[in-house]
Amino acid sequence: MNALDSARCAALALTLALSAPPASPGANPAVIAACDYPDDAAAANAWKPMKGSAPAASATVAGRKALRLRCNFEGTDHQRASWDLDCDIDLADCRGIRFDVFCTNATPVSYFNIYFQSEGGWYSAPFHPDSPDGWSTFTLPKAATRAEGNPAGWGKIRAIRISAWRAESRDTEFFIADIQKVGTLGADASVAIIRAESSAAKRPSEAESIDRFAETVAEALDREGIPNATLGDLDVTPERLARVKLAILPHNPSIPDPAAEAIRSFVASGGKLLVFYSIPSQLRPLFNVGRAEHVSGAAAPRFASIRFGQGAMPGAPATVIQRSWGIHGLSQLPPSCRVLAEWFDEAGQPTGYPAVVAVPNALLMTHVLLPDDPANKGRMLLAMVGSLVPDIWASAARARIAGVGRTTGHASFAEAAKAIRDAAPDDPRTSGALASAEKALASATANLEKDRHIEAVDDATVAARHTLEAHCMSKRPAGTEFRAFWCHSASGVTGMDWDAAVRRLADNGFTAILPNMLWGGVAYYPSDILPTHGSVATQGDQVAACLAACRKHGIQMHVWKVNWNTGHQAPKEFVERMRAAGRLQADASGKVEPWLCPSHPDNQKLEVDSMLEVARKYGVDGLHFDYIRYPDGNHCFCDGCRARFEKASGSALSRWPADVLGPGPRRQEWLDWRRSNITAVVRAVSEGARAIRPGIRLSAAVFRNWSTDRDSVGQDWKLWCDRGYLDFLCPMDYTPSDTAFENMVKRQIEWAGKVPCYPGIGVSTWASPDPVRTIAQIEVARSLGCRGFTIFNYAAAEANDLVPLLGLGITRKPSAPKTP
Repeated sequence: MNALDSARCAALALTLALSAPPASPGANPAVIAACDYPDDAAAANAWKPMKGSAPAASATVAGRKALRLRCNFEGTDHQRASWDLDCDIDLADCRGIRFDVFCTNATPVSYFNIYFQSEGGWYSAPFHPDSPDGWSTFTLPKAATRAEGNPAGWGKIRAIRISAWRAESRDTEFFIADIQKVGTLGADASVAIIRAESSAAKRPSEAESIDRFAETVAEALDREGIPNATLGDLDVTPERLARVKLAILPHNPSIPDPAAEAIRSFVASGGKLLVFYSIPSQLRPLFNVGRAEHVSGAAAPRFASIRFGQGAMPGAPATVIQRSWGIHGLSQLPPSCRVLAEWFDEAGQPTGYPAVVAVPNALLMTHVLLPDDPANKGRMLLAMVGSLVPDIWASAARARIAGVGRTTGHASFAEAAKAIRDAAPDDPRTSGALASAEKALASATANLEKDRHIEAVDDATVAARHTLEAHCMSKRPAGTEFRAFWCHSASGVTGMDWDAAVRRLADNGFTAILPNMLWGGVAYYPSDILPTHGSVATQGDQVAACLAACRKHGIQMHVWKVNWNTGHQAPKEFVERMRAAGRLQADASGKVEPWLCPSHPDNQKLEVDSMLEVARKYGVDGLHFDYIRYPDGNHCFCDGCRARFEKASGSALSRWPADVLGPGPRRQEWLDWRRSNITAVVRAVSEGARAIRPGIRLSAAVFRNWSTDRDSVGQDWKLWCDRGYLDFLCPMDYTPSDTAFENMVKRQIEWAGKVPCYPGIGVSTWASPDPVRTIAQIEVARSLGCRGFTIFNYAAAEANDLVPLLGLGITRKPSAPKTP
C-alpha cells in the first residue's frame, strides 16, 4: 500500500522554535521566533508569502500574541498556502523544534508541513492542529524529518517555511506562536544518533531507509526513557561529540571523513559507539574487522530471532524477534571481539552468524534495528546502551516509572486508572488488570529506591503492560461492522501459515482480510493471464490457501490487486517486453517507469482480465483495487499517450507536452481524458465481476483527497461511487492525528454518498503498532457513522502485538452462548 510521505513520518508530534531576527541580549537563546509581532506590517515583513498566498499578519488569540496565517483557498487555484521566514540559525546541537498552533477549522487543509532550508535542500515534516478549541503544542525531533534535495546540514538553516496544503476550496486560518529549540546535546541528551544525510544525498534510493532506521532507533530510545538527539553526519564535530557519552550509527553506508575522524577521536578519549548493520570503512579499525559479506536471508537459513548468551548482556531479553532479510556476516572475528548474541532461524536453530558483538568501547549489531517485537526490541536497545553507559539504567528506570500512565495517553498512572475505571466501572477484567499494574508499580518504586535499576525497569514494564491491557479492555465493540486488515504479503504473516494468521483475526473479532495476490506484472497463484511467481511452484497457490483458511474461520476474503505497477517481483523479461512494446509509462522528460500505461488498450485488457480471472477461478468475497491511478502528476507522457489523446480529441497538439501541462491550453481536456483511462478499467472490472459472480463486492484503496487527487493522479473515485462501480471504499487516511483523521473521513463520507466508507488506518506507517492510537481512530470512524474500518498492514508485529490487544475490547468477539 502506497503511504504518502506525509504519513510515513507522521507518527511523531511536533514542537517547533524558529527565529526571524537574532535573539537580543538577555533573550531566551532557545527562541527562534516568538511570533509576537507588534503589528501586521512587522509580521508580513518577517514571513514572506509564496505566490498566491495571503500576507502574514499579527493577532492576539486566546490571550496570546501570535502569527496569523490565512489560507485563501476560495476562488484561487494554488495548491498550498505558504510563508517563508529568512534566517541564519544553527540547529545542529538541538534535539528538535517546538511550536504552538491554533486552528478552529482545519477541514479545508489536507495537511500542514514545516520545512527547514539548508542550502541546496530542505528538511520537512507534517503537523496537524489537534485541538479545535485551544492551542496545540507540537514537538518535532529532527529524527522525524525527511530530507528533500541536498541539504547541507542542520547547522546551516537559512529559511523556514510553513505550508498548508489545500483540501477544499474554502478559506480558513491558523496561528503560530513560540517557535523554539528543544533539547541540547550534553545538557538534555547524552546519546547522539548520527543520521547518514551525506549518504542519502549521494544515494537517493537509500534515503528513505536511512531516514526510517534512524527514526526507529530514536523512537525506541524515547520509549525506553533515554534522552537523545539526532546529529546529521555533516554536522559532526569533536566539540559536539564531546558533550555526549554515546554515539549511535543506525544505518550509515558511508560517512564523511571529518565525521569519521571525530568519531575515532571520541572513542579514543573514552566515548562509546553503537553501530547497526554496516561499519563505515574509516571506522572498521575500531572493531578490528575487515569488510563484512552481505548474507541474504534467501540464500541462507532465515534470520528470525536474536538470542543472547546467558549473562552476556545484563538486562537483555533472552530472545528478540527480528526477521531480517539480510545481515553483514562476520566470519572471522579477532580475539578482541566477543559474540554476545547469535542469529537463529525460523525453526529455532542457530545459524552460526553473530548478531551482536562487542569490542572495548563499542557494540555492533549486524543488521538494522527493525520495529517488530517492540517491547523486547526496546529492552535490547536499553541493555546495549546500558552496557556502554551504565548510569543510563537509573535514568531509564525513573522515566519508565513516570511513564506508566503515558502508555495510554495520560499524564500519570492515577489519571489513566481513573479514566479506565470511569469507562468500565463494573468490569472485573479491567479491575484485575489495574490491580496488577498497581502492584508492579509499587515494586518498581521500591526497587528504584534500592538502586536496583534493572529490576525497577522490569517491574515498570509490567505495570505499563497491565495498564495498557486495562485500557484496551475498557473499550467496547460495535455491533455489525466490517473490520479488516490489508495484508501486503501474498504469503501472509511471517512465522504463520494462512490458517494461523486468519484464525488470529477471527479470534479477535475481525471480519475480513484483503491480501495482495497480484500486481501489474505478477500473480501469486497459477495464472493464465499474468506471469506466475516462482514461489507458487514450491509454496503453492496462495489465493487457494488463504481462501481455505477464510472459509474455515468465517472471514471474508477480498483479493487485493496492485494495478498498473508491475512490482519488484515481476519477471525482468516481462517488464522488458512491455518496454519494447511501448506499454510502460514515461514522465514529461521521457524517463520510463515500470508501470503499465493506462491508455494502452492492451494494458487495460490485461488489468481487467487478470482481476476477472480471480473472480472466475475462486469463490472470493470481493476484488480490491489499489494503485488504481497514475504514479503522480508527471505521468504518463509516453508517445502512445500523445497519439491516443490526439485521436480521442480529434485534434493534434502543436506543443508536446507543454500544451497539456500547467497553464497549457489543452490542460483540462487532457485531465479529463487521463481520468477516463483509469475509470474505464474500474467500470469493466465491476461489470464483468458481477456478471461472473453475482454478489461479489468491489472496493478500492484510494488517496484521501478526491477533489485534488482526481487531477493529480487521475483517481476519480467519487465518480466511481456515484455510478455504483464500487460496493465500499477504503481511503488511505494515514495520519497519527485524530483531528486530521476525522476531517478526512468527514469529507470522504460526503463524497462517497451511498457507498460505505471503511477508512484506512495507517498503523504500519507509524514507528510501531500503537494500540491506543488505533483504538482512538476506530472510535472516530464509528462516531462519524462508518460501519467499518481497514488497517494497514497485517504483518508479524501487527499480528502478535496489536491484534490481541484490540481483541480485548474494541473488536472483541462475542462470547459463545453457554450450553444450558
